[in-house]
Amino acid sequence: MQLALIMQTGGESDRTFPILQDRTVIGRDGRCDLRLPLPSILPRHCEIALENQRAVLLSSDAGSGTLLNGRPVRRAELSDADEVRIGPVTFRVAITSIGPDGSTRMTIERGSD
Repeated sequence: MQLALIMQTGGESDRTFPILQDRTVIGRDGRCDLRLPLPSILPRHCEIALENQRAVLLSSDAGSGTLLNGRPVRRAELSDADEVRIGPVTFRVAITSIGPDGSTRMTIERGSD
C-alpha cells in the first residue's frame, strides 16, 4: 500500500504529498513532516500512522478541527478517496494498491467540480 494526501486547491494546481513514514506529523510547527503554516493549525495538529497495512488518522485534540468526511475525529482508519480537513485545508486521500504481481493501481477518482 502507498498513501498520499492531495491538497485540494479548487484549481488545476492540487499538490500531492506522499506519506512515506510509519508516522507523519501534520501541523504548524517547523519540525512537522507536513507543515501547514496557518494560525488556525495547531503546532502538532494530527498525524497519520501506517499500521498493519492500514492508514490511521490520529487527531491531537478532539476540538482541534480535524475532520474526516465532514465529521470530527480523534482516531479513524482512512480509506481511498476520503476527505480529510485540517483547519481550513482540505486533502483527498489516495491509496495505491499493490497487486501480487507488483503492479500498482491508484483507485482515487477526482470529482468533476
